[in-house]
Amino acid sequence: MAIFKLRRISDEVPAGMPAATADPTASSSRPIRRRRLLEAAETIVAGAAAVALWDAHADPAEAAGIGSTLEEYFSILATGEALFVTFYRQAVVNHEKLGINGDALNALRAILTEEQIHYNFAVARGGTPATTHFSFPHGKKTFENRSLFLETQQLSEELTNGALLAWIRDMAALGRPRLAQIGGQLMQTEGGHRVVGRVIMGADPWDDWAFGPVALTSFLQVPGVVKAHGFLSPRPGNDFEYHPVSATFPGVIHTTP
Repeated sequence: MAIFKLRRISDEVPAGMPAATADPTASSSRPIRRRRLLEAAETIVAGAAAVALWDAHADPAEAAGIGSTLEEYFSILATGEALFVTFYRQAVVNHEKLGINGDALNALRAILTEEQIHYNFAVARGGTPATTHFSFPHGKKTFENRSLFLETQQLSEELTNGALLAWIRDMAALGRPRLAQIGGQLMQTEGGHRVVGRVIMGADPWDDWAFGPVALTSFLQVPGVVKAHGFLSPRPGNDFEYHPVSATFPGVIHTTP
């Protein structure tokens, strides 16, 4: 596969340029900066055009291979989103047992809607969930004990953020910048879900990550990791089925990537 590298704007500044000229606040540098910015923009446009050109003229067999690979990615994504629709749906249904009401319950309902939107997105792009039956590390107690629910919620969102970070890396390697960007859009939302859980549990501080941890080297590792943590082994007494919910909720915005 051809790989096209885009130069950063900072790379456009020659190493020997005087400090006054490189300073963006120096008035004498404005014509030079404008030219450099235009050159950088042309580089980006040319790079994007080259990727599009490669896509248009790719070998059919190689293009089919990429299509199959992307289908696998979207299927893994669909499975994960079905899992978390199931998780948050159970939380909403059992909110009284969990002692979650008011603003906290409203936040969980919004998260549930967002997970359904993510599921719909994955399926619309060819993803098929590997299963619609899921387990949880603490079984039914997950939705009867507040502490166990919040512990599972934090684990779930941390796994999800690590998975999406791997998605971004994989899509960049596959030459799919838009899908990498969408991975970032998803990760922004899932990071917010993690913080909501920390607010509900009264953690201090609520937001405690300066950088998200790198947990996986590839998104394709996700099924094995999720199963190892107890989410993909349904059995009698610990078998929760996915049921779709509404993809709309008051206040939830930016519903398409």
